[in-house]
Amino acid sequence: MVKVAIIGATGVVGRTLINIINERKLDGFAYYLFSSKKSAGSYLTIGDKNIIVNELDGITAQGKFDFAFFCTKEQISSKFIPYFLQNKAIVVDFSSHFRRNKPLIVPQINHNDIKGNLICNPNCSTIAGVMALYKIYERFGLKNIIYSTFQAVSGAGKVAIDDLVNNKQEFFKTPISDNLIPKIGDFDKYGNSKEENKMIFETKKILGDKNIKISATCVRVPITIGHSLSINFQTAKKCSLKQIKDEIKNADGVKLFEDDDLAMPIMARNQDLVLVSRVRTSEIGSNWFSMFVSSDNLRKGSAQNAIEIFEVLLERFYKEG
Repeated sequence: MVKVAIIGATGVVGRTLINIINERKLDGFAYYLFSSKKSAGSYLTIGDKNIIVNELDGITAQGKFDFAFFCTKEQISSKFIPYFLQNKAIVVDFSSHFRRNKPLIVPQINHNDIKGNLICNPNCSTIAGVMALYKIYERFGLKNIIYSTFQAVSGAGKVAIDDLVNNKQEFFKTPISDNLIPKIGDFDKYGNSKEENKMIFETKKILGDKNIKISATCVRVPITIGHSLSINFQTAKKCSLKQIKDEIKNADGVKLFEDDDLAMPIMARNQDLVLVSRVRTSEIGSNWFSMFVSSDNLRKGSAQNAIEIFEVLLERFYKEG
């Protein structure tokens, strides 16, 4: 039987991953769940099985698995993924540690780039952005993109959710309740945050175009689930507003709202589509357009995208025997 490890199983992303496994009836494999020492000994349900969560350490990491999901931050992924790779597991990593050097995949856009035993899941806001833009890019090209993101606290994990829900200040250095924090990750010498640099690099890599000029401003907002983006973009080829809307309509995994219907985080919650609204021309210049995008950052922005990668890998796994 196919053996699948889930590391970080008890976190908000890990639990979402397990929910999607159950929804998609992918429960027929042998699952092994791992967490930190704090959560070890608890149980999670996959299919009709209650599975114990074990602590991940250097010994358990050297087990034999066919696949592994790392729903973890950089320090855990960097430490333990090499053990899994040495033992021939195919790994899907949620952290940013390996993204610059390994395949970075959004299946609707670049599933043909899935190669090797380590596949990276992109940043949650990047996924929403490129999902809204990829059909436009394929037909008309893109010269410039200006991102402004409005990112829910769940993107930083359970402790960040606790800060908002319980009006605490343990994760965030400044209050998040009734506030906006225009900094996600450390600033570099140019004043760009780590999150902003992720979006710039990852958009170019996923679309396969280093020549697109991109600016990003990433803001943490006081909501629990659902990332949103304001996107201003310039196409390389001349096109009409109707043509832009038609390409969004044709994009797999994307839903266009027209007229007065609005894409909002509360509407994106617990569903799989990236929602797009307020598509319009811009006065910035020729072939400039604007849109507003929302998606569930725990689903398509993270766990669902990883499951879609897993489904591609499974197809190849069985085909290759």
